[in-house]
Amino acid sequence: MSKFGVLALCLSTALAAQAPDKGYVLNFSENFSGDHVDTNVWNFRTDSKALSTQLPRNVSVRDGKLLITPREEHVAGMDFTGGGIVSKAAFRYGYFQVDAKITSDHGWHTSFWMMAGDGKTTFPMEARTEIDDFEIESPTKISMGYLVWQNKQQISSQRCNNAYAPGFSTADAMHTYGVEWTEEKLTYFLDGKAICSQPYSPASGMHDRVNIWLTTIGARKPIDASGASPAEYRNVRYYVRDYYIAAGDPAYAEYGKDWHDGPEPGFSNSASRVSCSADATAVYTPAVLEAGTFHVQLWHVKNSPSTRNGDMEIRIDTAKGTQSRTVPAKAPSGWYDLGTFDFNKGTAGAVTLSSAKDCLQANTVKFLRQ
Repeated sequence: MSKFGVLALCLSTALAAQAPDKGYVLNFSENFSGDHVDTNVWNFRTDSKALSTQLPRNVSVRDGKLLITPREEHVAGMDFTGGGIVSKAAFRYGYFQVDAKITSDHGWHTSFWMMAGDGKTTFPMEARTEIDDFEIESPTKISMGYLVWQNKQQISSQRCNNAYAPGFSTADAMHTYGVEWTEEKLTYFLDGKAICSQPYSPASGMHDRVNIWLTTIGARKPIDASGASPAEYRNVRYYVRDYYIAAGDPAYAEYGKDWHDGPEPGFSNSASRVSCSADATAVYTPAVLEAGTFHVQLWHVKNSPSTRNGDMEIRIDTAKGTQSRTVPAKAPSGWYDLGTFDFNKGTAGAVTLSSAKDCLQANTVKFLRQ
């Protein structure tokens, strides 16, 4: 059963590691405590890719573990079937973690990775980030890195390490794998120890919200489809420290008339939203899991003749009352500092944008825990 929000982390084994920084708070947890996949929380992977078609029946839950047991069978033009699950919840920056034991059966590609999607395809039309915490085809080598997708094509790929040797077989026992994603870099962990780090700036690709994938697919022949060694996963975790809210995210809301996509891109080339209606407001409401002090910044899109942006009036609802700020229309594009404020746990705090005249252009607001 999955749980969202602040949870007391009860670890079933000493393997599982805490997030790498005390500022992180547990936001998502899956312990696989039932006898089946919770389809309120997970989608099944159902595409055909590489050497296999992925089927729900190859995925099971037993003894607190998710098992993926691939098979030899002809489905949708493939001679083998794999499987996997994809979280329905999507996340941005934070720390992702899982315990996993990799299949020792030859020819399979087992992975713990993140990308926006529902399991039906891994070739998105939209610009998307793919983060591979681990991809393992040989139990003694781990590949990790990121890819950028657009128009159903991979447009860039940077591996942090394509053949990391852990010094043991990843198929012999459970190990804890993690990846920390921040605005500027990715850091990969194995059993609580950082093993690789790489830059990944917002200009390098679309830093969009991602879903968690746990999968095994056919990769290279000869393939052992005996099912003697299913891939095993347990203790899926996502921790959050900072809250980034982009226009279009669930924590974003807009009011008033005539809202539409703006011509100028915003943070990490994300779409901005524009309204030239006098009653237009945009509201960013973080679901704060643990009360604290946050440094708040807004991504400002410089005044443009095509949209006639006006000065932006900002209202910040904090634990200590309401604060006001003004962002000049001529301020340069980029992060604009609004200040440091206390926020209570929950959704009482918010940042509201409006414009006294001309157009309002909304993009991204971030709340950085201090």
